[in-house]
This record gives sequence, structure tokens and C-alpha cells, in this order.
Amino acid sequence: MPEYKNQHYVPRAYFKPFSLNGAGRAINLYLLNHDRRILSAPITGQCAKPYFYGEDGQLEKLLGQMEGAYGSLVSRLAESGVKPNQQDRWLLLYFVLLQSMRTSEQVSRALSRMTQMADFFRSFEEAHGKKWDASQDPTPKKALQELMFAFNDQLQAGTIDDLKIAIIRNRSSRDFVTSDDPAVMTNRWLIQRRGIRSFGFNAAGLTLFLPLGPRKLVLAYDPAVYSLPSACRDEVHLNRESDVLAFNEHQYMRAADAIYFAKPSEAADIAAEYKATVPFRPERWDRFTTAKYDSETETHSKFVVDEPAEIAKSDHMLFHLTSEWPVPPRWPSILRYRSNAHGYSRGRLIVRRAHMKDPFDDLGELPAYVRV
Repeated sequence: MPEYKNQHYVPRAYFKPFSLNGAGRAINLYLLNHDRRILSAPITGQCAKPYFYGEDGQLEKLLGQMEGAYGSLVSRLAESGVKPNQQDRWLLLYFVLLQSMRTSEQVSRALSRMTQMADFFRSFEEAHGKKWDASQDPTPKKALQELMFAFNDQLQAGTIDDLKIAIIRNRSSRDFVTSDDPAVMTNRWLIQRRGIRSFGFNAAGLTLFLPLGPRKLVLAYDPAVYSLPSACRDEVHLNRESDVLAFNEHQYMRAADAIYFAKPSEAADIAAEYKATVPFRPERWDRFTTAKYDSETETHSKFVVDEPAEIAKSDHMLFHLTSEWPVPPRWPSILRYRSNAHGYSRGRLIVRRAHMKDPFDDLGELPAYVRV
């Protein structure tokens, strides 16, 4: 096989702690769509596609540098008493962010979003007697590029630098599981208290997490909204099986095709837990809304929602593309609301303090303080 042909969108270094005896060669998995458990499957072919990141191998090599640093860090964290330093925390934080954007499932979702937009603009062009430029049609390659550009933008802007990092050590009898789309982004506050399922990386109440192995997980959270039950909140011991299940359910909701796990003895439980979580899996992850101009008042313009094909015939329209995150069956009990939990309102959007000033907002008005 040519060098760099088999490219992993979930790295082998990531799977190693979940593998048989931690050797990084074989792993247990549950195939969701086939309801099939496979024990000791080779890691080599897991979450990999030929030239997924391109035939020149450049992006694959670049990602490999971060993967190598991540693998070394996780090995160190496995040693008793070792705690991550500031550089380690930065690496964990942005590895989670990168992993949330680089999988096959994320490329498919990005391609779906781009296709909805392209179809709408094609209909608009054709409805107004213009010819659509086929070079604007989205492709998987373009979708991946958009995701990598988005990651770089977040990295350069330091969008999530203000989140706090904690290592969750699992002391319960059940293991953490992982999946083919393992990095989780969610927001207990906005989902549970505000009924808002669409939010970005600047949102108040944001949480990101990633299982590091069957007994460890990294959690990044908004410290203005949540607190953790520990005198040393850099590391938290998890004792309840229900809390492990609460984290695992996000993998069950998010996985595209497979759940990965360490203990063969947990295979039947994992299959049953996944099936119980199926009703909570979103039917779709994105919503594209279009509206056409209807009327005017003294203070507002009124737009009426309609199908994209109809809206495309109009000259005066609005369109809105949002991601929608799932509502889990439960939340981990260790993620507690602070008594003075707060964010800053920019209309319907509620952001963290670090994002009070929008660089694209020239109105000069600061967001309003909002309590939970």
C-alpha cells in the first residue's frame, strides 16, 4: 500500500487505550446498523479511508504531529499521580476541537449543509434567468477544507481558550466507551434551561469532552456556568455508574456506525444502552430555513417561512442555517450549576465573557448580563 494511503479520521493513537491489553492492535466494537458485536477487530482498518485527507499526504502528516503529541500525553496521564501542565491542557483542548471537526461523519454533515445552500442558490439563479456555475457545487474535498479552515480560525482566535479543563478519572465498575465520532460538543445550560439547541463555540454554558480511554475522560467547560465537585477541580473522580452512562450516551447519540469499547463483558450492556438511546438520536443535525418578504410595520419587516424552491423566486428573502444538538436522556451529576452562573446576551445568542465584543458588530453595544 502506498505511504499515507490508509488515512485515519479517528487516529490509531486515540484508539490505543481502548485496545486489547492497550497494545494498539485490536479493539472491540459494536456495529450500530447491523446490531453486531465484533471482538478483537484489527485497529488498522477502523475509521480510515483511502486518501481521506488527500493524496499528497501533507494534511495527514500535519495531523500526525498533533496525534503523536496527544498519544505521548495520554500515556503519561496513565501513570499514577501525573497531572497535565498548561501546555498539556492546551493540547487536550485543541485535540478535542480538531477531533470534533475531522471525522467522516463531520465531513458528511458539512457536505449536507453546503449542498442545501448550493441547491438554494442554484434555484435562485435559475429562477432569475441566470446559469448556475457548476464549479460552485460542493464536494467532500471542499467540505473537509471548510472544516479544516474553521478549525484553524478557532485556533488562531483562541475561541475556546477561556474554557476550563478537568481530567475525569473513572472509579466506577463501568468503562467509558468511544465511537467513530468521539469528540462531543454540548451545552447543558442552553438545552436544559433555555430550550436552545443551536449554539456555537462562543456560547455560554459550552462543554466539550472526549474519552481518553476506558478510565479517563477530558472535560472542557464554561467555569462561569458550571463547577465540579472537588477541592481540586483539575481532576475529578467519577464513582457513579449513572454518570459514566451519562457520558456514554453522548457517544450513542453521536456515533455514525460504530461504538468501541475495552471490555468484552460489557458488549451486551452497550448494545442495550445504545438501543435505549436511539429515540434521542437526532433525525437531522442541521436545519435550513428560508423566508420571503411579506409586509412592513413602523419598526419591523415581516418575512414568512416557505420552502426554499419558492423562496428562491423572490428578490427579498432571508435564509438561516443552524446546527441542532441532541437532548440527552440525562446529564452527568458532576457538572453542577454555579450559584451565580451567568452569560452575556446578544439577543437570542448568549455568549461567554471573553466573547462579549463581537469583532463584526459595529453597533458598539455590549451584551447584557444574564443569570441562569
